[in-house]
Amino acid sequence: MLKKSDIYRDSKNWYSGLDSSVASGELIKFCRSHAGKKILDLGCATGDYCLELGKLGYDCTGADVNADYVAAARKKSVNAVLLTGERLPFEDNSFDTVLLFEVLEHVPVPEALLLEARRVSAGNLLVTVPDCGSREMLRGCKLVCEHFLELDHVNFFTATDLGALLAAHFPKYSVERGEPILLWTVGLPVWIRRPVSALYRLGLFKAELFNRLYAVAEKK
Repeated sequence: MLKKSDIYRDSKNWYSGLDSSVASGELIKFCRSHAGKKILDLGCATGDYCLELGKLGYDCTGADVNADYVAAARKKSVNAVLLTGERLPFEDNSFDTVLLFEVLEHVPVPEALLLEARRVSAGNLLVTVPDCGSREMLRGCKLVCEHFLELDHVNFFTATDLGALLAAHFPKYSVERGEPILLWTVGLPVWIRRPVSALYRLGLFKAELFNRLYAVAEKK
């Protein structure tokens, strides 16, 4: 019989049980397109993004509120800092770019963390959150995205929601829906799924569902 832990995930301890990197290739490409050389990964978990970006020549510091995650990151030789208060332990403009990858959905007051991230960044913030803009369509299909099953998610952003949050504090920002979910390929064998996905990339099919929101917020 399935247990609750087989269905719902608590990110407060989930990363500790993983043996391999969880760094997304899509998010790495996002960094390479927009990040400066000196990066703070805010909410770094066990440090996988710092490791991968370090291999690409970036100067990365990680920070997290989870002491076990910070300890695990340090074992991987990541420069990881344990956060213990509302104010980040860094000077103003300490980093070219601050990453907030899958973080704002976890914090009770996302605006407060966003403002601290803005303070310590000299350039920009790169933000991703789960895309919650297609919930009604999913409900109509009797489906649910995995990120709706996260026990510790307290905020659920649409593109409009995230845009409004950024617009209040940044003179320039962009929000895009990314990682399309191609429902019509679900259950198809791979030899059919791949050419159908290629037709989507050519613009012959339109995606209605997306996994993440990608945002770039410029400080100046």
